[in-house]
Amino acid sequence: MRKISTSNCKAGMIVGKAILHNGAAVLLEAGARLTASYINRLINLGITEIYIKDDVSKDIDIPDVIEEKTRLEAIELVKSTMEAYYHGDKLNSDKIIEVVIKIVNEILLIDDIIINLMDIKSCDNYTFLHSVNVCVLSIVTGVELKLSYDALKELGIGAILHDIGKVMIPPEILQKSSALTDEEYEVIKQHSLLGYNIIKTIPEISEASAMVALCHHERFDGKGYISGLKRNEIHIYSRIVAVADIFDALTSDRIYRKKISTIQAIDYLTVIAASSLDEEVLRCFAKIIPPFPVGTGIVLNNGEKGVVIGVNRNLPSRPVVRIVFSSDGNKKSSYNEINLAKETEYFIKSTAELTK
Repeated sequence: MRKISTSNCKAGMIVGKAILHNGAAVLLEAGARLTASYINRLINLGITEIYIKDDVSKDIDIPDVIEEKTRLEAIELVKSTMEAYYHGDKLNSDKIIEVVIKIVNEILLIDDIIINLMDIKSCDNYTFLHSVNVCVLSIVTGVELKLSYDALKELGIGAILHDIGKVMIPPEILQKSSALTDEEYEVIKQHSLLGYNIIKTIPEISEASAMVALCHHERFDGKGYISGLKRNEIHIYSRIVAVADIFDALTSDRIYRKKISTIQAIDYLTVIAASSLDEEVLRCFAKIIPPFPVGTGIVLNNGEKGVVIGVNRNLPSRPVVRIVFSSDGNKKSSYNEINLAKETEYFIKSTAELTK
């Protein structure tokens, strides 16, 4: 399995991972064969990438840290929760707690966690996928930080609900494709307080979890919002969610900008961490996010092109790659594999789609 742009898809390609639309609805199942009309539909829906199965990616497994069924359940729960609250219903705290416990338990079953970014995101399902992604990323970071089981649950509940306040923000502001005015930005900022006020009314959810909604935009230098808190004034849960929130936003297509690569996002976080983020949290976060995830197309310094088939945990920038195209651009009759951790004369020069 490997990831390619929908603009490079061709009729006859096999879908490698289920493609979601409008939250958790499955648009195309894994194993479906693409047609020209399917490809046009994906492009029109704003789905810019999909996973495919082909001879290049034969035997490449891209495991998720939670079961697909659990991820779909969580996405649907976030969607239904936000829609229900918008229409005046109460949050179903039992279901929220239940799905977070399931996510925590599945993550704790993994001995050596590496997250490959498995989601196929479009602008229409961003909010729901984002909430679940931030939850998963935050919990795995919490595991790296050696938080207790109960703390991981509190963290996960706060993370999955961190943007619940956005149901109270006018859609014309939330979905605006052009730059926000100062007044509109002030309205957007209120989602933190609005979310906190929603969550704190639920007795089954702790104050620490509710504070994630309130404080996930606070920054170490005091230049965040809403209260301008600094450093250890910000709860550890909010410091974790801040990193996960920024990372997932950067690596997602939005109405107003295109996403950036994993390695660019990590570089950005590293730069701003000196003043704005908890550096220890970011250090743990970076350990679980390989800069070149499995299934990524790459170009080596010698001009050969290939796909990442494995990650070296101790040297994540030097993965195992399958060479598909020689330096002259011709597809190889048989593919060889290089472990960049051992063959140090090679390094990844850039990422690239394996179209030619």
